[in-house]
Amino acid sequence: MHLVFLNQYYPPDAAPTGVMLEGVVGCLVKDGHEVTVLCASGGYAGAPAGREELAVSGGRLAVGEDGTGDLAEEPDSQPTANRQQPTDSSQPLILRIGATRFGRKSFSGKLADYASYYAGVKWKLMTMQPRPDRVIALTTPPYLSILARAFSKLRGGEHAHWVMDLYPDVMVAHGMLKEGGMAHRLLALFARWGFGGKRCAAVVTLGPDMADRLGAHVGAGRKVEWVPLWGGEVISDQWTVISEDSCTGDGVKIETAAAALRRERRWGADELVVMYSGNMGRGHRLGEIFAAAKVLAERNGLEDTAELDSTARRNRAATRFVFFGGGKRKGEVSEFAANHPECGVELHDYSSADKLREHLQSADLQLASLDGNWTGTMVPSKLQGIFGVGRPAIFIGSRESSIAKWILGSGGGWVVEPGDVQGLVAAIDEGRDPGVRRVRGEAAAAFAAKHFSKEINSARVARLLRKIRS
Repeated sequence: MHLVFLNQYYPPDAAPTGVMLEGVVGCLVKDGHEVTVLCASGGYAGAPAGREELAVSGGRLAVGEDGTGDLAEEPDSQPTANRQQPTDSSQPLILRIGATRFGRKSFSGKLADYASYYAGVKWKLMTMQPRPDRVIALTTPPYLSILARAFSKLRGGEHAHWVMDLYPDVMVAHGMLKEGGMAHRLLALFARWGFGGKRCAAVVTLGPDMADRLGAHVGAGRKVEWVPLWGGEVISDQWTVISEDSCTGDGVKIETAAAALRRERRWGADELVVMYSGNMGRGHRLGEIFAAAKVLAERNGLEDTAELDSTARRNRAATRFVFFGGGKRKGEVSEFAANHPECGVELHDYSSADKLREHLQSADLQLASLDGNWTGTMVPSKLQGIFGVGRPAIFIGSRESSIAKWILGSGGGWVVEPGDVQGLVAAIDEGRDPGVRRVRGEAAAAFAAKHFSKEINSARVARLLRKIRS
């Protein structure tokens, strides 16, 4: 089939939706399908995507610094009229829409990027030759499902959907819409129309909670499939003890990369390092972490520890809370760290992608959170990276969320209900035991190898999106 994907971002942009899409596109191309991706010329953060050359039609699609694309002919390239379609399916055709690229710095700029991308996609879908057999919409920007259904019908094809953010539910959770209001009902009607119709071949999402919630938008009689996203390489055959050296076969001591990074960051071997790495957005919970840091700081400041047993003394050990990343609520972390120096909170920018493994392994415990209002509207992919490097996770959020179900099902961490500060403190204290961390970390890595594999899951998504419509 000729499959056409709609998503605002695609590599070399670093947006997670585009990165995941690239894996699925690779599987479809390998299976012999002809794949076209309609993405934007602008970068994820508003910068140009940069210059790249992609093989198409025996030539190359050169995307310049201004985001425009020209097909440069080579001796064996096709005639001009046919240059839009690859002569074989060995590589996908990447078409970058000349949209605005204000990025995510302002709401008006984001809307302009959305509108210009929509306009470019409509023109491409109308004029594309040969016609798409199936138009597959992701969810950046919102409501691409409407374009997918409308133009698949217009061109005599089918449509399918890979839902990574559920609208308008995300807007309600965000506080932009009042649930049950006129605007909410109207946008829900648009969503239901986009996923509907007899030409809809598949609807795929990210987890069981999203599948349940999405069911209300697709209606009875249509099954919603779910496949988890994936992280990087899974380490399932080793456990890195970052406070100790390891030895080669000849007895020469070497320092693990994680231990070296920890020493470089001046984190003590006797400290318990609790890390929050990633986006600090409106949908994430930080209040419980701040409150737990206060409780532990107050407890550690008490005297007369000589008569305590070994467990109690271990619980009085120093705890360092480290935040890496960005987002709308990053300023709250900075303010808390400045106002409460006794809590051992520090804030850093995102870690580089090439050092992500040792970055995540340099901490003893990893934190993840999601506000209950956002359950089922999205499934953050942070857990995949944490489990992939064999670290246990503490999740603050609803037990009905996919993340909570995966943690509880794997034994790879702890789930703390929103508002339960003492429960968070208890989980941190339990995680002070290296033996506990090892058992839970190994369980996390084993779960990741089975359920968060890029090779397995990208192939599963590809199969679902190309399946024959019943």
